[in-house]
Amino acid sequence: MDNINISHGSSYPIGAKRKGNGVQFCITYREDSRITLKVCDMSGKMLCSVNMNDYRICGNVCSVFIDNLDARSVCYNYTIDGQTVRDAYAMSIKGKRKWGERRNKTEYCRVYDASFDWEGDRPLRLPFSRVIGYMMHVRGFTKHISSGVKGRGTFKGIIEKIPYLKELGITQVELMPAYDFEECESIKNYRTEGLDENGKATGSENRINYWGFKAGSYFVPKPQYSYSDDSVTEFKEMVKALHSAGIELVMQLYFPNEINRNLVTDCLRFWVREYHIDGFHIFGSNLPMDIIATDPLLTDTKMYYERYDAERIFASDQYCINRFLAEYNQDYMIDMRRFLKSDEDMLNSFLYRQRRNPPRIKTINHITSFDGFTLNDLVSYDYKHNEDNGEDNKDGTGYNYSWNCGCEGRTRKSAILKLRMKQLKNAFCLLMFSQGMPMIMAGDEFMNSQNGNNNPYCQDNETTWLNWNMNQRCRELNDFVKALIALRRAHGILRMEKEATLLDSRSCGFPDISYHAEMAWYPQMEPHIRHVGTMLCGDYVDADVPDDYFYIATNMHWEEHSFALPKLPSDMAWSYCMDTDTSDPEGYPIQLDENGNKNVRVPARTILVLIGKAEIKTGKTKKRRNN
Repeated sequence: MDNINISHGSSYPIGAKRKGNGVQFCITYREDSRITLKVCDMSGKMLCSVNMNDYRICGNVCSVFIDNLDARSVCYNYTIDGQTVRDAYAMSIKGKRKWGERRNKTEYCRVYDASFDWEGDRPLRLPFSRVIGYMMHVRGFTKHISSGVKGRGTFKGIIEKIPYLKELGITQVELMPAYDFEECESIKNYRTEGLDENGKATGSENRINYWGFKAGSYFVPKPQYSYSDDSVTEFKEMVKALHSAGIELVMQLYFPNEINRNLVTDCLRFWVREYHIDGFHIFGSNLPMDIIATDPLLTDTKMYYERYDAERIFASDQYCINRFLAEYNQDYMIDMRRFLKSDEDMLNSFLYRQRRNPPRIKTINHITSFDGFTLNDLVSYDYKHNEDNGEDNKDGTGYNYSWNCGCEGRTRKSAILKLRMKQLKNAFCLLMFSQGMPMIMAGDEFMNSQNGNNNPYCQDNETTWLNWNMNQRCRELNDFVKALIALRRAHGILRMEKEATLLDSRSCGFPDISYHAEMAWYPQMEPHIRHVGTMLCGDYVDADVPDDYFYIATNMHWEEHSFALPKLPSDMAWSYCMDTDTSDPEGYPIQLDENGNKNVRVPARTILVLIGKAEIKTGKTKKRRNN
């Protein structure tokens, strides 16, 4: 092109950006590298080639501005020391290869087009107490034909499933890696390949990295997850549609050690600024989380990480600190799984996890996640069954803290099926009656199974695709979970803003949380005990409009137990709310012992919920919510 004009650009922003009538290209480099920018039209015809080393701006940054260049009709890439590489800060990609096809090394980047009608959309900034999280894989969520959507396995498919998410009660979606990673890679296969004299697999085969936990183009929504040819616009449409439905979007991002740490903060800021992302679940070691946690542009963006260095983050009050930090680790998961399957000496750990709700760094509670058993498999398998992964069942953790309820895998025995259903409901109750933020793994609410595979990272098939064909048992669990989520969302005492103190801090005659057993106010905490009654006092939600009281009788023992009910204020009475053992609307009868005290007997491995509502309302009593 004869009319283009090439000159020095500026050092910010890194990447390709439309500027006036032209485009600025900015890249960082190593001093011993030779970098060439190649700009082509959309047919691949070369328009210009620029030696970027001649346009050093400052430090190790090279930048050029090419005037009279239509940003919408050109593409580009770089060669570094003769090797074609993609711009690490690329924000849009030319074309869309099919899922499972290897990436073309000459694949070109496009100049990012920021134009989009957000129609006033903003991140929702929901308080943690109002969040019901739902983790999903973009492709696996709707790829199965039973999903009934047009955009199967895509961002559009998620948009089409928003009515389902709303009906379930979800207020936050967490996406497994949805940036542009290369899913095709070479992975050893122990079953089909030979072994050397030491018994190690030789050679490799092309496999699918279905999960996507690897480096990639961190600024690009994965084109293979887009129904259209424009993943940028489709992703933004998804975010806007979710926000319109009152649902936040959190992205998982994985940063291996070889990634420049300066890119991390640039990446987070970009997704918040350009895509209105509500938060991030960050994976990787030695990341600058103290810097991220104090970035003034990210202080109202949810930030999930395995463990924070709190002393370093809160060392000074002279700068802004993120208001939505949360730890996302396996401590809760392990303790709850062990309590669920009736391990000894787990009661104290259960109660601690149930009420834990730290003030500065919150906790994300989950019993299942993308790695490990699904919830249905957690109550159906004692051992992992990863043979289909091609690694001789050596991959995946051997510590699942699971219990198959008497039979490994599928069965038709009604007693085992009934017990498994009860355990599934118990698990959801443990999760929803804990004070931290709950996170559900997609499909657990309708008994999704991976046939005992606890590490399906390479399974792009019906093992990992959610099957939406719900039988009667699936619908039973699904209806139960909907009711459970609705109960949590309706009652602030089940999701308090602050951690409970176990004290009568409001001088109302009751502590915020109290524990009971065969005798009210006298819990048994010995190592062999597997049952406890938890009372939540509704007066600790709002002094003017208090919530109802709740009594949660949790019996994870294999024997029935009697629970004594604490006395309520004179204008209130205990009544049945729900349980995990029966669909009888009458529930379990409240009885009187010889001393006139009320108690209820709870079957083995059952959770019973009672609610205390006001029976009498006068002008002298507090106004109580009528739910």
